Amino acid sequence: MSSLNHLAAVLVSLAVLALGAGPALAARPKKPTIEAPGELMLISVTHGAMIEIDGKEIGKVPLEDSLVLLPGTHTIKLTKRGFATHEEEFVVEPGESVELIIDLLPFAGMVQITTAEPGATIKVDGKVVGVTPFDEDIPAGKKVITVSREGYVDEVREVLIKAGELYQLDIALEPVPRVESDGEAFYETWWFWTIVGVAGAGAAAAVVATSGGETVTPTPAFRLQVP
Repeated sequence: MSSLNHLAAVLVSLAVLALGAGPALAARPKKPTIEAPGELMLISVTHGAMIEIDGKEIGKVPLEDSLVLLPGTHTIKLTKRGFATHEEEFVVEPGESVELIIDLLPFAGMVQITTAEPGATIKVDGKVVGVTPFDEDIPAGKKVITVSREGYVDEVREVLIKAGELYQLDIALEPVPRVESDGEAFYETWWFWTIVGVAGAGAAAAVVATSGGETVTPTPAFRLQVP
């Protein structure tokens, strides 16, 4: 009978211990589940386009290998000068491979204009778009490009711009010509003002009345030789 009592006491003690350890076992954190990474295969013929994944630059087209990414939602962005930007979201599943085919559409040409002295004004179809050195994207089509600078003759070029192509223009502006004599501008010389004076006197005496009442136009008895 004492053996049974002893066994009962042991069972009661074990039950109490189990009940006391229950909350502690329940509060113990579970180990996080580790998911296998996935990969992205990007196919594109827009060579040189910059690739961004989740806002971080990771290389240019073409990529030599696939990209290893953590499972979840990601954002890819492709950009290139003269081409429309492409941006989209995609989902990577654990251990799975995602394939994206992205080709950018060209819409503008890359125009670079230089002059011997910087600061010349650039106009496209009459609208000011910048100064030299100029390096901007201009929409495709036939464009009239004007390069101007004070004291120089405007240089006007008609260019057929094709989307996605590079155009480099090195413009040599010509100074505005000056009419000079012996180092003086034409309006500073004595003979210019002499012509003006003679022209004025001739206008006043253009018509002379004769004794018979007729009018005649006098003929000058000299010639003025301009230097």
